[in-house]
Amino acid sequence: MKAKTLTASLSSGLMLASVWMGMVVLTGCNHDNTPTAITVPTTPVPVAHIFGSSEAGLVNGTAAQARFSNPVNVEIASDGTVYVADYDNDAIRQISPSGQVTTLIKQNNFNRPFGLSLSNDEKQLFIQTDGNDTGQRDATTGTIWRLNLTVGAVPAVVVRNSGRPRGLLVLPDDRIALSDIAHHVISILNPTTGVVTPLAGQKDVPGFDNGTGSSAHFDRPYGLALAPDGSLLVADQTNNSIRKVTLSGLVTTYAGLGPTHAGKVDGSLGSATFNGPQDLAINGTKLYVVDHNNHTIRLINNSTVSTVIGNGSAGFVDAQGTTASFFGVEGFALTRDGKNLWLADGNNGDGDPYNRVRRLTTP
Repeated sequence: MKAKTLTASLSSGLMLASVWMGMVVLTGCNHDNTPTAITVPTTPVPVAHIFGSSEAGLVNGTAAQARFSNPVNVEIASDGTVYVADYDNDAIRQISPSGQVTTLIKQNNFNRPFGLSLSNDEKQLFIQTDGNDTGQRDATTGTIWRLNLTVGAVPAVVVRNSGRPRGLLVLPDDRIALSDIAHHVISILNPTTGVVTPLAGQKDVPGFDNGTGSSAHFDRPYGLALAPDGSLLVADQTNNSIRKVTLSGLVTTYAGLGPTHAGKVDGSLGSATFNGPQDLAINGTKLYVVDHNNHTIRLINNSTVSTVIGNGSAGFVDAQGTTASFFGVEGFALTRDGKNLWLADGNNGDGDPYNRVRRLTTP
């Protein structure tokens, strides 16, 4: 997941383009200040919309030939390339816009990849693994790697033994926001120095409190998104809530009613309920939420929560909208044009026969 801002001059006037989480929001005007329509380029997608099958494996090829083993997360480049954290294979895979699956990383001591975020220039892919580069894996060994996509080099360690920061988000200034699900904190990583600076939450003290810095509490903070005002949005999983964190460390509750109010009620921000939200993706005013334990994708738009994808039952139904069914979606990502969601539909680590990467259209 990524975020950046750019400004460009056109012969017809001035165009401002803000790219939030890979989504382009454009405003423009003619020289006489009258509005002008600016079209966001369509993100290329393959014809196929399901990659992998019930069978686990590590096989490259077409959508029908490819095999994954518990894919847990995806990231999407502007050219339509999809990067996949193939968790149980200890691999990073990629799906080309033409629909070919290849293996990008598979090496010793690169164990259990989860978090993914492209750099703002898309020349680097940052990856979080639960294990470190010596083969150790526990709640303290989370490691952030940098892969140079322009030369195809092996990944290099940015920082090791940093907890379990499965939430990864490159910020507009190239720093990286981290959410640590094991230690319940939000931090900021400088990828140049490897220094990690606490932002919010109290280490190893889960809870549900708003406040600033260590006075605030989270319980398994997971996926991250960048709000249009530059704040972080956090899927606070065990608290069944979406939290908002400014880059000065002020934490408030954006949606959800807390740990004792798990549910699937649609409605206003003040009344809607979630059950284990795990990942977030944003397109302008539209915030999509992986509501993990409800097996649905929720949409927050204009202060209203609705269920837009998934019938609420764990399984596999190849369909669109609320007719679709999936089993273990933990991570997802939006295409740049906002028209497609790519979902990593794995097995939650239980070994069940769900090992697919899927593409669904957004409502």
